[in-house]
Parts: sequence; C-alpha cells; structure tokens
Amino acid sequence: MLLGSASAVARERPENGAVAFAAKRAAKPVIYLRGPDGGRPRLVRTRGWAQDPAVSPRGERLAFRRTGRLGSQIWVTYLDGGGLRQLTSGPVDAAPDWGPAGDRLVLARGPAGARDLYTVAADGAGLRRLTYSAADDHSPTWSVRGQIAFVRQAEWGNGIYVMPPAGGVPRRLTRGPGKVRSPAWSPTGKTLAFARGGAGRADLYVVTADGSRNRRLTDLPGDESDPAWSPDGRRLAFVHRLRGRQRLFALQVRRRGRLSRLSGPGVRPLTSHHVAARSPHWQPAGLDPVVAAAGDIACDPLSPHFGGGLGQGAFCRQNRTSDLLLRLDLAAVLATGDLQYEDGKLWKFEQSFDPSWGRVKHLLRPVPGNHEYEDAGAAGYFDYFNGPGQQSGPAGERGAGYYSFEVGSWHVVALNSECRRIGGCRAGSPQERWLRADLASHPAACTLAFWHHPRFTSGRHSAEGRMRAVWDALHEANVDLVVNGHEHFYERFAPQTPDAAPDPERGIRQITVGTGGKSRFGYTGTAPNSELRENRYHGVLALALREGRYDWEFLAAHGGRVADAGTGGCH
Repeated sequence: MLLGSASAVARERPENGAVAFAAKRAAKPVIYLRGPDGGRPRLVRTRGWAQDPAVSPRGERLAFRRTGRLGSQIWVTYLDGGGLRQLTSGPVDAAPDWGPAGDRLVLARGPAGARDLYTVAADGAGLRRLTYSAADDHSPTWSVRGQIAFVRQAEWGNGIYVMPPAGGVPRRLTRGPGKVRSPAWSPTGKTLAFARGGAGRADLYVVTADGSRNRRLTDLPGDESDPAWSPDGRRLAFVHRLRGRQRLFALQVRRRGRLSRLSGPGVRPLTSHHVAARSPHWQPAGLDPVVAAAGDIACDPLSPHFGGGLGQGAFCRQNRTSDLLLRLDLAAVLATGDLQYEDGKLWKFEQSFDPSWGRVKHLLRPVPGNHEYEDAGAAGYFDYFNGPGQQSGPAGERGAGYYSFEVGSWHVVALNSECRRIGGCRAGSPQERWLRADLASHPAACTLAFWHHPRFTSGRHSAEGRMRAVWDALHEANVDLVVNGHEHFYERFAPQTPDAAPDPERGIRQITVGTGGKSRFGYTGTAPNSELRENRYHGVLALALREGRYDWEFLAAHGGRVADAGTGGCH
C-alpha cells in the first residue's frame, strides 16, 4: 500500500494534466506548461536555461536539465516554481526521468558519444552508475513495471535496450534498419513508443515490452520525434518538424492505420510553430494529494550534538527527516510545533531549520509549540514564516497562530495549543469560538486538525486537559483525524471520544508524530486505545487524503522503511 508506489498511482487512474515542454524565449531555452484545455502556456520559473522536462508520477514536481557556466546539471522544482534545488553536480547531465515511486530518477551523464546511465535519489543522494559500455547510452525512460529503456549508439548501429534499475546486462528490444531515438514507456509499461528513421524522415512506432510486436503510427512528410504518453494512455504528444518549422501535436494511439496528415480526426495541435517546442512530457493530474507531518524538529545550532546540522547519534537528525520530504510528491507539509529549539529565535531558524525543513518551505503549514514561545510572542517563528514584522501570513495571525485551508477534498485546521499565550483554549475562548465557526462554514466530508500538544499519550507530556474543549468541538463536527507532536515518538490511537472511550463510528483517530529529528523519548506506560508505539526512529508521517478515506505510513528516516501503515474512513 505504499503511498508513492507505482501500483498505488496506477489504481488511482490519473487524468491528463498539463503538457510540459521545452522551447525558446528570447533565444534562451525555457520550459512551459500548457493546460489540458489549451490556453496560453505558462512559463516555469527555473532561474536559468532549462530543457528536458519530466513531470513526477503524482504530477507535483518537475525534473529538468539546467545549463550554466559550470555545465549542465539535473534540477527539481515544484510546478508552481517553489522548492527549486539542484540534484546532481554535472558537468554534463541530461535527460532525467522519474522512477515509478517518484523517489528516484534516471539520467544520462557525459558528453555526446560517451554517455552512461545513472540513478539518483530525489533528495540528491545515492548516485549510482548503471552502464559501463563503450557505446553511447542515452535517452532513458523508466517504466511503471520497473524497467529502464534507453538508446545505445555504437559503431555497428543503434537500438533500444532494456535493463532493471539495479543494473545488469541490458536486453536489446528493437532491431532493424533506421536510427531509433526518444523512447517513452506507456503508463501501463506494456508498450514503448519511439521514433525511427533518418533526419527529416523519422516516424513514430510502438513496440511491446517483450519486443514481439511492432507497429508504425505515423507516415507524414517531415520528422516526428519525442513521443510522450498521456496519463490515460490514449494519446501521444510528439514533435513534428518540416521545412524548419516545429510544433507539438497529439494523436490518438488506438486509431486505425497510420497518421498521414496533421488535420482531421485523431490529431490536434498543442503549440504553434513560433515557440519551436520540443521534449514534451505529460503531467498526471487528479490524483489524491499526499501530505507529510512531523514536529519537534531542528536542534539549537549551539547544541553539542548539532554537528554542523548533520547531528550525532539520536540527536539533531532534522536533515535526515527533511530528506524524506524531498523524496515524496507532496501537496503540503504539516509542521506540528517545536520546529526550532531551544527558543525559536529567528537566527536559529535560519541556521538550523531553514537548511533542512526550509527546503520545502513553500509547502509548510506550521503550528507553534512551547519552544517557539521561549522567544517572546513566538517572534522568531512568525518572522520566519510570515516575514519580519508581518502581522499575518502562512503561520496565521500573530497573537493567534490558528488558521485553516483545503487540501484536495479535505478541510484542514491548524490550531495553537499554547493556550495561555492566545487567551485560552477553553469553551468560549477566542480560538474555540473561531474553530466552531470555521467547522460550521466548511462542512467537508473529511476533516483533519493538527496542533502541538497531544491530549492522549503513552508518554509524560500530555496536553493535561487544556485541549478538551477543542476535542469536544471537533468530535461534535465529526472530524476524522488529529495529528500532534510534543512527544518525541510515534503513537497511533484507535478512533475515540474526547473521554477516551472507543468509538469506531464517530471517534477521532489521534496520531502523534514528534519524530522530526530533535531527539527521542521513552514511554511511561500504554494509554487506553493506543494501537501502536514506535520510538526507535526519527521519521515523518505520510497521509494520502482520499475521497472519503485516508491512508497513512510512518516512514523512518533510517533507510526510509515503512514502520507503520494503514487506512481509515471518514465519518
């Protein structure tokens, strides 16, 4: 049931989203997104010369080649331009493609004529060489079934080869005359599209994954290349070149016969020839959003265990947990308080939290913990998230720190459990009145609330009743899930009432995930309704927020293993 697995994505049946493609703008290579319903293409902010776009399996991120004075490297960004970061060192890296789980990529490295294939984790770690051939290996594409196809060019000719992502001896897939190029796996991994033919007379073909059947798709004047499957598997985007003009088109794959003209049923243009589009890649859309959550995160830079941000032993492992975030296709990150130790001052946020979890700052939805308020009024916390001196922003209003937002079909409520700092949390308090009004105005089928101090715990750091009125309001509104921090371990509870009575019909499931990296705590016993406790690992909780239900996984920073998993339904 892995949230990012290829099988999970395949079961969700993605829709056809935007088409990413490379083009020229003011004579410089850039990347555009064209919506599925047409309209003006949108420029992706890459801050440099960008080519070879590849959209991640859940449709949230874009990998691409960026070229500058130090050569070309692989970069990653979210499609809204947030989270831009360099993934590889170059100097000649190109043609990235995502693995089916979205946690690794394959790429070609080296100058033309002497390229080899490599894989790398989506956080930039674990670069691994796959091919060592004297030939030129390039244009890799990674199948949902776990096979990497690529072009191998040698003195005797070229062909498309297939190999597992762990490496090994490649298997030749195509034979016959004519140069082959730009392979692309279908969404099912059962067929491969590619171009065959010399310059100016290349056509598109499809071949089955075992190489047994081969079919020609186009018979057009000019040159077709760069096929890209739509997520529903019914269409192929491709580049057509003729007499110096170059455009993107989409054709229906299951149409009878060969496409012999670029008009009529079964084919439509995606761009004009003015942008000289190339290298299309189709975004999967309509998939259930995945969010991550954890609290109790970044060590004080003055800690003896800080280790330049890398940590030591069981302490200061904020970089490891943030690496997990970089490997996931996330819609949001819920940061459940005590984000910066020991006192949440702005300079400490900038030196510890920002180089780790700050790498996904544009995704963060934070709440404060007790350590944030060691800096008067949580000034450093609000300055970091909202901007110095700004009254409101991503962390809510200063003096309040509670707010709400939507993720997919879910309503999400961020609350502040530092009650004495905000006028209390009792019935009738400003936060409790706001919460009831917010829930009444957002009658979603599924609702999640998160804050720092847990009401229920098998440890020694409960909310001591301060959040009882909040739990009452949530339970009355049929809220489904509560996520907390504060206890430096992971604990999952069965659905229960505010009085800790089991309630599988209308109860709220609480999950405590104070495992963001600071340290680990032990237990004092086993609380009623506690289903699972885990304190061996730092890690993050991943939640797939689906229609009418949710799936969860607790991912350990040590090796990324799944330490807990399950599914729950909404009320």
